[in-house]
Amino acid sequence: MLLTASAVGAAAGPDPVAVGAAVRSLEADHDRAVAAVYVLRAGGQRAARQIRDAWPALSPLAQKRALGALEGLAKKHDAAIEALVEAARSDDNEVRDRALGILSQTTPRGAAGLVRLLSDPIVGDRAATLLARTEPDSAIEPLLDSIAHPAGEDRRGLRSALGIAAQHSEQGATRRLREWLSGEPPAAAVASAALGLASLDAYRDVITSFIEYAVTEALDFAAKWRLLQSAGAAGPSAEVDQWVRAQLDGPAEWMLRESAVDAITARGHLEDARGALDDPYPRVRARAATALSGDPDTLVRRATIARRDTWPMVRAEAVTSLRTEGQALPVIVASVDDSMSVVRAAAIEVLTASSHDEGWERVHRRLRARNEWPAVTAAAIGYVVAHCRTDAVDALLRVVMRAAPSNALTDDLNNAARAIEALRALDSPDAKAAVEQLGNAGGVPPTLKMALEQPPPEDGGCSGSGR
Repeated sequence: MLLTASAVGAAAGPDPVAVGAAVRSLEADHDRAVAAVYVLRAGGQRAARQIRDAWPALSPLAQKRALGALEGLAKKHDAAIEALVEAARSDDNEVRDRALGILSQTTPRGAAGLVRLLSDPIVGDRAATLLARTEPDSAIEPLLDSIAHPAGEDRRGLRSALGIAAQHSEQGATRRLREWLSGEPPAAAVASAALGLASLDAYRDVITSFIEYAVTEALDFAAKWRLLQSAGAAGPSAEVDQWVRAQLDGPAEWMLRESAVDAITARGHLEDARGALDDPYPRVRARAATALSGDPDTLVRRATIARRDTWPMVRAEAVTSLRTEGQALPVIVASVDDSMSVVRAAAIEVLTASSHDEGWERVHRRLRARNEWPAVTAAAIGYVVAHCRTDAVDALLRVVMRAAPSNALTDDLNNAARAIEALRALDSPDAKAAVEQLGNAGGVPPTLKMALEQPPPEDGGCSGSGR
């Protein structure tokens, strides 16, 4: 049946014959389908219901066309919202995305549809985010309920959406959060919700209450880890402090002990983290070294770890932790010659940030070493620029020429570009001559030629630093 303008006009009211014909015409050619959409837009509740009922049988093309009618119908009719919910579960990306967009823009009615989608394993997290952003006040309770459902505590999208909703809520999110807690939800869900709120300073007291509630019942790894990730953001609480301290050496899982180091130091109890420097697991020792940076009572211990720990990652973190402690400078300088590149690079980076060019002789050797690891060479180039070492020109030229062979590695090319930038920043007569020499030399890769042709540094480099 061809839908004419007269048929469209007749459909101004909910004519069941015209509406039914319009739904069927969604499968027709373009012109008839466009006319059908106009009929359906004016078809009110009857049109919304017929689209909903016919939705499973519609082809993807017809569904996309139907969305044009549902966009307007959703503002007044629940059946249109129900159809959009089904559309949001579509395997067709375009249908799914458009349906979610319409629901999020149809406020406040569309929020009900987004709530229905929270449990969906595919689009539930997206629906949660849209709900939190468009209707934050009405999103709190359904998000909490979804987190409390089986496996809901493991859904990062729900936690994130809860934080967004709480941040933008203007109608007593704190009250609603506490009311939910008073209903005695599962401890795992409370731990997950606490993590979702952890970035919001305004909810420190709520986070404290959530953690105090959950610590006695949170027995599995995931719940404990989430509570530890949240504890640093919680307010003052002897109960929370006591529980976090127990996680420093109690759990068998090293990740819990590592998180406990972060939590206890974030809570202002640096002294409790000192024992973690002797933890049997290297990542925990490394984290403790970082957390205790600047702590005078562990200076000697961290300096010893920097030179003697059997794990390079621990030595590197210990070296970095000494960056503000002048007494440890000899240890940092000695670490430039550590047997492992990650430690050497860390030591050079610490010296780069120093106000004095200590350790230059060792750094210079590393810069000249043909077989040095790229990360160490990159750190040494950074040192040259930071301390305006004009006596590094020859070494920088060597770094550039390592990239000349046609089979040069990407790391060598990257360091060559850094070396050229360093020569330009030094801006000494020798450095200028080196740049000119490279510009005239054959065999320099085109990408490096481009680096040579760049304008001088805007800050004047070392010539403008007063050094």
